[in-house]
Amino acid sequence: MIFFGWGRNSKTHELSPHHVLVLTYAYFHVFWLFRITVPQGYGLATLSEYGWATRPMTPLEVDNGGYKELLSVSWWWRWGLLVGLAGVVLLVIASSLTGN
Repeated sequence: MIFFGWGRNSKTHELSPHHVLVLTYAYFHVFWLFRITVPQGYGLATLSEYGWATRPMTPLEVDNGGYKELLSVSWWWRWGLLVGLAGVVLLVIASSLTGN
């Protein structure tokens, strides 16, 4: 969509040639610039002779492995829509105060 959209996506980080860390997240965006992202979880993908096999990781595994530092969603993609809305609200408040 041109004006807004939503969906699911993932980011990956190669840990070794046979293991890849996968972060899945859901998002809603306006003009692709202002976005709210909700991380849904981490997974560990392992290459086998049949292809990639992915298993979900527990929050304890993610914390102990330090994977949040390796792979995360940037603050702008996580909260950009709320920052944009706060800017609009501040502009409306400022214009109403100076308009009197």
